[in-house]
Amino acid sequence: MGHSILLMPIDLFEKRTLGALWQPVLAVCPDNLLDRTAKRAVDLGFALPAASFSSLSDDSIDGHWRAIHKQFSFGKPLLEGLPTLARRLDLAALDLPHRLLMRRLGRPSEQPEPNVQPLALVRRSIYDRAFVAAAAELDRRGESFESPDLDFAQAVTETVGHRQITTSLALPGVPPAYVRRAYSPELKARVRPTSDRDVNDVWAPEIGERPDAMVERAAIEFVLTHRATANGGPGLMMPSVPAQAFTLLAQLEKHFRDATQDHPSSVRKLLNRLNAVVRPLFTEAVIEAVRSASALSVFSNFPLGLVTMPGDTAPLAARLPIAYEPMLPLTRTVQRAATSPVLDWDNRISILVAECIPTSDPVGAESRRGWQLVQQMHADTEGLTLHLAETLSLEALHKAVKEHAPDILIISAHGKIAGTAAALVIGDQSYVGLGLEKPPPVILLSACHVAPRGAGAVSIADLLLREGAMAVLGTQVPVDVRRNLMLMSRLLANLAHHLANPSQNVTLLEVWHHVQTSNVINDVLMATPALMEWGRTPGPNGLTPQQEFMRLRSSGRLRPNHIYEDTEQVLGEIADDQGVGAQIRNWFRRPGYVPESLFYLFAGRPERIHLSSVRNRVKRFQPDM
Repeated sequence: MGHSILLMPIDLFEKRTLGALWQPVLAVCPDNLLDRTAKRAVDLGFALPAASFSSLSDDSIDGHWRAIHKQFSFGKPLLEGLPTLARRLDLAALDLPHRLLMRRLGRPSEQPEPNVQPLALVRRSIYDRAFVAAAAELDRRGESFESPDLDFAQAVTETVGHRQITTSLALPGVPPAYVRRAYSPELKARVRPTSDRDVNDVWAPEIGERPDAMVERAAIEFVLTHRATANGGPGLMMPSVPAQAFTLLAQLEKHFRDATQDHPSSVRKLLNRLNAVVRPLFTEAVIEAVRSASALSVFSNFPLGLVTMPGDTAPLAARLPIAYEPMLPLTRTVQRAATSPVLDWDNRISILVAECIPTSDPVGAESRRGWQLVQQMHADTEGLTLHLAETLSLEALHKAVKEHAPDILIISAHGKIAGTAAALVIGDQSYVGLGLEKPPPVILLSACHVAPRGAGAVSIADLLLREGAMAVLGTQVPVDVRRNLMLMSRLLANLAHHLANPSQNVTLLEVWHHVQTSNVINDVLMATPALMEWGRTPGPNGLTPQQEFMRLRSSGRLRPNHIYEDTEQVLGEIADDQGVGAQIRNWFRRPGYVPESLFYLFAGRPERIHLSSVRNRVKRFQPDM
């Protein structure tokens, strides 16, 4: 479930700031604030006495956990083994989640050796989680470890397909354009790349007195370790993103903005150059952690999902779901990322589509026609409510959000790069912030280039997270209104499907990733009018190539990390049967297509938004909660 850690000045340490926590447990503070903190902690009903930084030790951690267990264990036995403080902060995100797992298994777990390599810790983590997954699978089948016929290696192998491990990554780095614009000359001179490891990066109560670079590093390691422990999977610090990678990304984003039409060959070349520059970041430890993961949680200003990992042919965003936490500004990231919110929709979702483009604009007219059809399609969908609203001013948007209080707000608008900001155009005015009194938990920006990353622009996608949204979906580049509408309508259709079939525990991030990757065929077939016409023309069997692909041919044949290559292969076979294989394959190359579906970023915590009720599932195991 994860713990929420709130960081605040002593003057804000009050009930209003704490919010609706289940139970405040422990306040930790600098030594000189202990008296004031202790008094406020008592007044606010904290479960444990306040503690000072200098008092933190292996003994105090053990004492705190014993006290927590006494109050919140619900009759469960205390975990075996003694908890100890992490020493190496650069390895803490790998070490602490594993040590917690070992305590749950009743096994000893020691501090990492001074010369240990991250790869060894990753492999240890993967093996032990495979052990747990295999044990759970055996339990589901009613089998025992004591059985003489048990092939445990086979049991581990059988868990690979449904193993749930979220890997957390921290990828520091700031776009050079942002450094030039926002940093003072003195600060620019002190900017240095960050390595993935630093043997001197160890815990000490005086950590705040270190040089700024080490304090920043510790802040990143803190949120990474917190997230990795909450997710129960490995977390890795990565080296800083090379400045050239941001420069190439800015060129790629500018290419899309300036082009009057798609230029797939140019996009492919820029992506290949980007892959070459970023490739050294994929160390053996990172590659192994990603290959074993079912999802990624990435702290970075860089869209790692656009990069193709060694051995793959499709970008990382196709391989597995990715949620991003932007790291500018870092203080905001620490404040936001240290909490662990969970949102249950309990199989009921309210959606508001805000139309911000005038009807006189062809894009606005197309958007309205499309959303009206989507609304009609879901008129009888139980649990899903879809409202459309005309919001041609910020005031109208505020009014519509307040009236409907949606779970998901879809904003249909133009995006605009205004100086150093990526803004939304509402009516005829540009806005970088919306100032919503109570932002919906999820905001989907159906607009062009509202989340660029290359030039370090201040983006409305990131600012909406600061305003209080839990998850924001945005685009890095301009997108075609028809393709975007198709993607959004498919997302709603998949949400409706899971509402009607609530047996699985599905998160919003998982549903989005399925929509994103299953949209690859539309990236390919909608690339040119000729391909689109072929894809929609019935063949000898009465099915269009698109229907044949989706209903018959593609099942079990699309590997996520090779999904574009495999899609071409299946479509090519369909074309062969029609006698036009060579022609269709040539169109895949010239003029080619753009992987538009992968230029979307989901920022925030979409993996913590559950379509069904987490609380109900918890109550099955803990009836007293």
